[in-house]
Amino acid sequence: MLFAVGNRIPSSPIFGPLVAVILYLISQRLIKGVAAKENDFRMIKLLRWSLILHLACAPAQIFVVDHFYHGVADYTQYDLSGSIIANNFRHFDFSIAGSNAGAHILGDGATSIAAGVVMTFVGTDQLAAFFVFAWFSFLGSIAFFRAFSVTFPDANKRRYALMLFFLPSILFWTAAVGKEGIISLSLGLIAYGCARVLARLRGGYLLILFGGLIGVYIRPNELALAAGGFAIAMVFRPMASSGGKAMKGIRLIGSWIFLAVVLSFVATVAAKLVHVGGSTGLTGALNKIGNAGKGNTTIGSVSGTAAVPYSKNPLTYPRDVYEVLFNPLPFTARSATQLIAAAENTVIAVLIYKSLRNLRCVIRACRYKPYVLMCLIYTLAFFYAFAALGNEGVIIRERTLLFPFLLVLLNVPVVPKGHPPFYPWEKKRPKRAERKRAKRAQQTNPFAY
Repeated sequence: MLFAVGNRIPSSPIFGPLVAVILYLISQRLIKGVAAKENDFRMIKLLRWSLILHLACAPAQIFVVDHFYHGVADYTQYDLSGSIIANNFRHFDFSIAGSNAGAHILGDGATSIAAGVVMTFVGTDQLAAFFVFAWFSFLGSIAFFRAFSVTFPDANKRRYALMLFFLPSILFWTAAVGKEGIISLSLGLIAYGCARVLARLRGGYLLILFGGLIGVYIRPNELALAAGGFAIAMVFRPMASSGGKAMKGIRLIGSWIFLAVVLSFVATVAAKLVHVGGSTGLTGALNKIGNAGKGNTTIGSVSGTAAVPYSKNPLTYPRDVYEVLFNPLPFTARSATQLIAAAENTVIAVLIYKSLRNLRCVIRACRYKPYVLMCLIYTLAFFYAFAALGNEGVIIRERTLLFPFLLVLLNVPVVPKGHPPFYPWEKKRPKRAERKRAKRAQQTNPFAY
């Protein structure tokens, strides 16, 4: 259910900016802590600018909706339902009576409840709530960056940081009261926890559990993709060099029990969310997502009601990749808003082209860094599942949760051109190289051994 501009909650020109200033100030210790862990104090400036842009996109999104989408947006539902819930909470009535959250507690309802919790503390102020959700997205980006950092502790991580913290889609589409800001934080914590587990560092499982609790009632399908990728990556995690065989066995069994519990819980919630006429699982999910994407769209609908073709046939997978990553392009754009989206898609295409050397090493890197394997599985599955949304605008908005994983693949560390290989995934297999040299020597001199 959508609400017009006249029905939305107000924004204070004083209190909203005050909330932004408070969020900026309380983030400084976190920013300095991240820079200290990276031993790179240039990160302080980079993270501060990223935080400023995240916060600046909150009023920017309100402006865009008011002037280009006639005030029609998904977040108006969350705003109004959240204001009712917040009013109940402030009177110690911990119910969702009077709001629309009870109709569909998973997805939209959970987002409205999250908005109500935020408004309980910041008041019934739209801009202030937007700033908080934009801040959630910033925290999620930091978690994604830390996941990359613990995976590649000795690499130059600045390239990944620049892409992650300044990609326009991530900044803009996560800056409203909605699912994107919450799930960005959820997936970021899960990714960081998975990276720590796969790198055999402490605290990973707690982060996975906390991140899962935040997002499982918002978008369990995306959490299921991450959990599935993590489960497969665990199979290829190298065995620890320390500890006896008994202890290794106990740890392995404990890890698999934890994964089984998480996967079962996520799968149960996802099945309830995507249940369509008795059809559950992937088929039911794709049917529901595909049908939902055929109607009118709201904020994020760069193409209005433009639909994109979709088929469950795996042979059409290359088209799915194009629809999610590159549609529209400048020569296919049909409006000013599409041209903006096409400009970013062009940048993404250029980044991929500039990262071909990195992409060439992805499969080999999966062997040494299982977190890369997790990102690869999530990315490949995302193309197939979310092309089923069937609408350009909705895909453009929701693919913001793909980019942090995709960018990992574009930033697998490689040495500059002209330098000898350094990372193990850059080096050719010694036995194969020796066989080639022996073969060439035999062809040059048949009497050579």
